[in-house]
Amino acid sequence: MEISLNANETVAVNFYRAGEDSPMLRPWLNNIPAENMLGTLHPEGGSLDINLSENKNSFCLNLNFDFSGVTYRKVAPSIIRYEDEGYLDQYYDSIGPLEAYEKC
Repeated sequence: MEISLNANETVAVNFYRAGEDSPMLRPWLNNIPAENMLGTLHPEGGSLDINLSENKNSFCLNLNFDFSGVTYRKVAPSIIRYEDEGYLDQYYDSIGPLEAYEKC
């Protein structure tokens, strides 16, 4: 994953599969490469939402940072989607498996 800060304090995100040099394709979005996806930081809640689709916050990857320590080395990822977009369930494996991560 590459994350770049935009001038308006959002981020641009590119997703890569392990061992690949180009952004992964998004099968739920006509195989458009996962590049320059909009990410919105929510500092009050300690999370980052990355839009995986064209509709803002319709289908997104949420990274929730653990602020219980002083180093912010833990993050818990999850997928968020609108309830009426159940067809997106079939694509969860394209993104996951998602597990909490702690930098050593």
